[in-house]
Amino acid sequence: MVFARTKLVLEDNCFEEEPGSIELKYIGPNPTKLYHEVYELIRSVYGVPEGYVNETQSNWGKTKTGEKFKVRWWIHKDMDVYTYLFIRVDLAGEGNEKEGWATIKIKPIMRTEYPQDTIWQRSILYEMLRTFWHRTFYYRKREQYADHCRRATIMFQNKLKELFEKLKHGST
Repeated sequence: MVFARTKLVLEDNCFEEEPGSIELKYIGPNPTKLYHEVYELIRSVYGVPEGYVNETQSNWGKTKTGEKFKVRWWIHKDMDVYTYLFIRVDLAGEGNEKEGWATIKIKPIMRTEYPQDTIWQRSILYEMLRTFWHRTFYYRKREQYADHCRRATIMFQNKLKELFEKLKHGST
């Protein structure tokens, strides 16, 4: 992430189709176990250390049928000095050891930030050179990063499906 007061931000969904997010549903026993398992899958699949996964929302409570929960994580993965992946994962569910449900939403975004703090960075000549460089050289690199984002998100989705099967069969 570029730390600048003023910056030009290019933001793209990693998946070009609308709405640009993935939603998975789980129905079965022990949906509360998903909290720890999903967090560990995030770290292993996206390859980010603990400090790059931020839990910004966490609601946990008791109901007549068990526990109800809602969690939101933001994953920040630097690709280079200009580009990073910003992935939102929402987990919500309710249930107990015998039955329940959960929903997981994944919204992967790729951002490229160009600082514009100095007079030089705000000049028309700099902008022309930056645009030329971006279109000629950096565009391919951003495509590679978007492809990496898609592949990692699909792998995360597949690992979640495997986790759902393990929970249904009681092997976790």
